[in-house]
Amino acid sequence: MMKKFGNVLIVLFSICLVFIGMKAPAYAADTKTEAKTLEAVSLGKIKLKENVIAHIKNLMVLPSGNAQIIGVTLSIENNSNSQINFLDYWLTITTKKGTKLNVQTINKDAVKIPAKTTVNIDFYSNAGNEVKASDLIIRVIEWDFSVSSYTKVLGQVTVPERYSPATPTNNGRVLTSNEVSATFRVSQVVMGQSESFYRPEIKLIIKNDGKRAINLPDYQLFIMNKDNLMYPVTVSGIKDTVLNPVTEKEFSLNASIPIAVKNEGWQLVVMYPIEEGKVSFPLGVFDLPKTSIDMAEELGKYYTFNNSQGTYYVKLDSLNRLPIEDEDLIIANVTVANKGSSTLPLPTFSGKFTFNESIKQNASVANNNKIISIKGNSVVNMQLVSKVPYTFDISKLQLTLQQKETNGSDEGQVIDLVEFTNKGVFDEVPSVLWSVGYKNPDVGYRSEVKVLNKMLYSGATANILAVQLTVENQEKRLSEIQKLAGYFEKPDGTVYPAEFKNITEKLSPGGTAIVTAWSSIPKSEEIEDIKLIVGKAVTEKSSSTINQNDTPNDVLVGYTSPYKFNLPIEFATQPGLRDIKLLPFTFSIEKVDTKLDYQNGIVTLKFDYELLQDLLYKTDLKNDKFVVEIKDPSYENGFTKELSLPIGNDNTGNDGTVLTVGEHSLEFTWTDEKFASIIQKLREYDLNIYHQIQPGYKKLIATQKIHWFVETAIAEE
Repeated sequence: MMKKFGNVLIVLFSICLVFIGMKAPAYAADTKTEAKTLEAVSLGKIKLKENVIAHIKNLMVLPSGNAQIIGVTLSIENNSNSQINFLDYWLTITTKKGTKLNVQTINKDAVKIPAKTTVNIDFYSNAGNEVKASDLIIRVIEWDFSVSSYTKVLGQVTVPERYSPATPTNNGRVLTSNEVSATFRVSQVVMGQSESFYRPEIKLIIKNDGKRAINLPDYQLFIMNKDNLMYPVTVSGIKDTVLNPVTEKEFSLNASIPIAVKNEGWQLVVMYPIEEGKVSFPLGVFDLPKTSIDMAEELGKYYTFNNSQGTYYVKLDSLNRLPIEDEDLIIANVTVANKGSSTLPLPTFSGKFTFNESIKQNASVANNNKIISIKGNSVVNMQLVSKVPYTFDISKLQLTLQQKETNGSDEGQVIDLVEFTNKGVFDEVPSVLWSVGYKNPDVGYRSEVKVLNKMLYSGATANILAVQLTVENQEKRLSEIQKLAGYFEKPDGTVYPAEFKNITEKLSPGGTAIVTAWSSIPKSEEIEDIKLIVGKAVTEKSSSTINQNDTPNDVLVGYTSPYKFNLPIEFATQPGLRDIKLLPFTFSIEKVDTKLDYQNGIVTLKFDYELLQDLLYKTDLKNDKFVVEIKDPSYENGFTKELSLPIGNDNTGNDGTVLTVGEHSLEFTWTDEKFASIIQKLREYDLNIYHQIQPGYKKLIATQKIHWFVETAIAEE
């Protein structure tokens, strides 16, 4: 009778210890505490014999295949002076309804427990999907063949309703498996999203708080939602990682979770493979904070996103709305920063705009830097561009920065990273003086852009307004220059699209390209206050236009990083025929003579010239010409002749109308039977030199009065 009464007291005492041993943080989900490292949750302790205590720890009930797996650790603390044999004891698990579960251990060699040591023995069992932790009763028994059941219950623990082994957000937990003990802590969770999947990026820190080096085992990681659905986590480099004492390492975890699964109550599950990988033993559960895609509303503020490569920071610098033909460009200027010390790969970005919460359009991404990575503590600028009708009113704009997966099973999927919002307010284009210009900082394209001059070319029914830009290569080696694009704009908002004669040749360091921007305008249009907006061209390959090599041509889809140039006054006509500049050429007429063959009515114009070429300048003058004109009020017919500029070094087929670099002479004759009848009226004529930019459009750039039929040396100014 006294023995039975004593057993009842032991059971009651054990139940009391359950409530004394339970740790409040496991239940206080709303309690805000400082981050700390937690030990395994203890359900209680049971006395095996004098100075030998068994602690019941880390009970887990988690999904496994089509059922569930129960894991629990018995930590045996032998403070006696002798070794104990665990073959004399066992652990059982039953449900409150009386169902007995088949329990196995993964520590088959943990039989002898030396004196003054503590040994962990892990047990597991399979259970149905309806079983909860709070349904379980855990008993520690001793084999006793003197009783009919052959067992003696030393103590039991009934799992309380509020039991939770989950580690609260921001805290760490010591996890032990196969004699390897390490502290796990989730340091960061950033949410990405594609059309079909959530893409959480988790930073997990594993630390060795022990006094000897450890080799990390092959942990299995999952994300579990509140409905106990498990999704595998991708991570590399954990297995066999060596952690020296008091060192830690951060690992990047990635997962793909269907959008249909609610982003609520997610937990990171850590398991350990046993039975040759056939069974996963549960080690720990970590609450994950509810996260969503960053909603960025502030210009110039950095927001964070993570991928398998590392942590990136991104900010929206400005938004522009600019005209292009009969549409408007929407341009988002974005900076991506690497604030760490190690180099990070440059992600493959994409993006989309959402206008007025309903109109979605994909964005073209322009990364104008010749780089594939971002160095530590450095930034990269890029632009995202889309088009809308110029009549479209935008009251709200959302820009979603995305990333294309380039490897793994999710290759080709687009992941949402950060979402910027704007109320339809766009930034003004920065203005620059024509003589000062601006610098292009893009790596591989570093250059300085200025205005050289402004010219108006007269035509029969319209004029051409042209501006020559200089682009100086500030790279330290041979380099291409970025293509430019833009438009002319009047103060009243009238816009004239500009064509740009971009240069495809590479420039030497310090070399300069001359890029001409031009547009057709009405003959009545005033040009004094007109501005030129210049940006970096954004092009795409178009299969509808094929070049001579049967490959798609680049088609302009927009421009980015624009600047507004205040333009100089129009280029004035030069008096004199020496040193006529049309870079990279300088054209000088040195001697002029005219003659008349009275008998046949043949007039001759002959002149000596010098043509210089500055090889540090590159430009596109394939369609440009000099036009020589004799103009005299007394000679109505006059004379004009087009002179082509040398293209390359091949002057094959020179018929006398192609200028050649160096000192040369040209002679032209024409027949005019009435010329002899007006010879007494002739005194001086204007020898005019025009620059013809397009057939029928020319500008007078130099002139000088010359006496008829007198060999005249042109004096230097």
